[in-house]
Order: sequence, then structure tokens, then C-alpha cells
Amino acid sequence: ATSPPRSPRQPDGRGMGLVTAVVCAAFDAATEQAVYAVRERVRAAGIALPDRPAHRPHFSLAAARVPRGPELDRVLAVAAEVAAAHSPVPIALTEVGRFGRAGVLWLGPVPNSGLPALQRDVYRSLKRAGWPSAFGERRAPNLWGPHCTLATRVPKPELRELQAAIAEGFEPIRGIVGALATILVGGRGDVAYHRLTGAP
Repeated sequence: ATSPPRSPRQPDGRGMGLVTAVVCAAFDAATEQAVYAVRERVRAAGIALPDRPAHRPHFSLAAARVPRGPELDRVLAVAAEVAAAHSPVPIALTEVGRFGRAGVLWLGPVPNSGLPALQRDVYRSLKRAGWPSAFGERRAPNLWGPHCTLATRVPKPELRELQAAIAEGFEPIRGIVGALATILVGGRGDVAYHRLTGAP
């Protein structure tokens, strides 16, 4: 089953070149709001962030670089097939982490079997359909690690202090990965949203 994207679908843009379509694990509404609340703490710490990010909170799973039009529609069809084969995945966001080189602050989940299985299926399904990973082997299943980005390009001298400030008093966020949302790099909102409807 599908539900409308959170934001209006991007114009079709046939003939406008390649886009990078990222298939993401999307959270339930309560988890999204809890992540936004943590993001507001990042803003309150003095990090310049827009009121709302371009895309809903998520874990990036895999991506394909394709032309708009029929090829993009094929990516969305693959995402729909994978979503139909998986049941919702309970998660607990417990870690406040950082990628120092990129200046990224993120939230990470307790390891579980459901998320790697979902990521592996998305990655392999896109590859079988003829699209090598747009992010290279960094998204290969044996290297993939789920993280939900809070901020990027934080100056390195500030990043460690920011991580400590956000981690202090951080309460784990328990929720559900309930859908696959497909987004475009450089775009806003979802171009497709498919609920996980597979039997447990």
C-alpha cells in the first residue's frame, strides 16, 4: 500500500539529466517528531539549521543514479516491491554520534536484525535491476551502518562539544521504521512513500 508523499511530488523533468534517487527507511510520525525535537536542541546550541530539513528523518539504505521519467519510475517500483516484502521494524535510537571529517552529528539505533535485512534487500534489488550503488560500496550491506543525520558541516572544533551537549540527558527514542521513502538528492520531500506491509 502507498500513501501520498509528505511534500508535493517533484516535476517529472524528462530530459533534464540524471538524478540520485535514495531509498530510505522512514519512521512513524511520533519518532519523526522526537527526532525534530533533538534537532531543535542542536539549533539551540548555536548550529545554523533551517526550520525544517529538506527531507523527513530517515536512514539512507541505498541509491541509484538514473534519468528522470521511466527509469526513476522503475526505481520507485523496486522500492514498492521491497516494502511489500517486509514488516515494520521496531527501533530504539540510543546513540548520539559524529563523523568528524564531514562534520556530521547523528542518532544511531540499537543493532537489530530487521534493519540490516531491509537495507540488504533494497541494495541488492536495485543492483539486480541494473543500477550500481550511487554511493559506491559505502552502502554495501557488510559496510552499512544506520544513522539519522541531525546536522552536517559542523566545524570540527565544535563537533565534539556539540555531541557531548546533545548526549547529555538524551532519552532513547523508541519507534518504528514503517515505510520506505524515496527522495532525490537536492530535492525536497518524498517522490514516493511505500508502507512496509509484509507479514511478520
